Amino acid sequence: MPLSGLLSEYGFAGGWPSIFYVFGTVGAVWSLLFLVTVYESPDEHPHIADDERKYITSSVWGSAGVSSPPIPWRAILRSMPFWAILVAHMGQNYGYETLMTELPTFMKQVLRFDIKQNGTLSALPYLAMWIFSMLASHVADWMKVLAHADEEDCQRYRVSNSFAYSPFNINSTRFPSGQYGPAIALIAASYTGCNADLTVALLTIGVGLNGGIYSGFKVNHLDISPRFAGILMSFTNCLANLAGLLAPMTAGYVINERPTQAAWRVVFMISSGVYIVCSTIYLIFGSGVRQPWDDPSQDEPQEDSKDPEKGSVMLHETPR
Repeated sequence: MPLSGLLSEYGFAGGWPSIFYVFGTVGAVWSLLFLVTVYESPDEHPHIADDERKYITSSVWGSAGVSSPPIPWRAILRSMPFWAILVAHMGQNYGYETLMTELPTFMKQVLRFDIKQNGTLSALPYLAMWIFSMLASHVADWMKVLAHADEEDCQRYRVSNSFAYSPFNINSTRFPSGQYGPAIALIAASYTGCNADLTVALLTIGVGLNGGIYSGFKVNHLDISPRFAGILMSFTNCLANLAGLLAPMTAGYVINERPTQAAWRVVFMISSGVYIVCSTIYLIFGSGVRQPWDDPSQDEPQEDSKDPEKGSVMLHETPR
């Protein structure tokens, strides 16, 4: 965002078009590097040590070694932890898209920042979120070790996107973080009037706390189903992005031709309500325990065969 402000003011191709050229190029370069360096599975990666490969495979796929088990669609759709993740993801995207797409507009219309100030100050909340996301992951692991909790409690701490658990009582003592933090900040920011410093500070703190989701529901797919995490993520991410599309549409409808503090208060209140409701549902129904429908011990053993070119063991699922 700070770079976008500078590019729009001083960039090539007339200013603002340079934003798309620069970030489009960066995205293309990143995509090429991703395609070259990332592999589909540990078995295909040429630089993983054999003992590490075996550890990853046995941890995820179990002793039977079934790497492509049938997807239990019905069980997934009947799984409350899956729906809890989906609801949390949708609420997160709605609130996040509200801030990401509308925050610069709010700063221009209400706080009266120019385009360069707007770019820099709009980026502060996301800088805070980036920093907090890394700190939260370390704090999460530290609190688990300190608590000496059993495996289920440790996983439950790890998957909570809404709260960080106390090291003294992982199941009961909690304080607001991942989605409640932004909700409270949005409510408070809607009543700050034209106090620019206070508003920016509140939004920076609130969005910063949002970084807790990366140690929360974002990895919860792996907790409840390591083998089908990709499938689960594809569903929740798709529907969450569709929910996120509603955010700018709702804001545009509310603010239409009346960009007042009162109108923006309504936008912030709606986002806060979505954050709180979705996060509460996740807190109640979410789980960090591997679900019964992803149980490797129920898989039928595979027959081993040799790859004629590489001489490595290839595993195939036994026909049923």
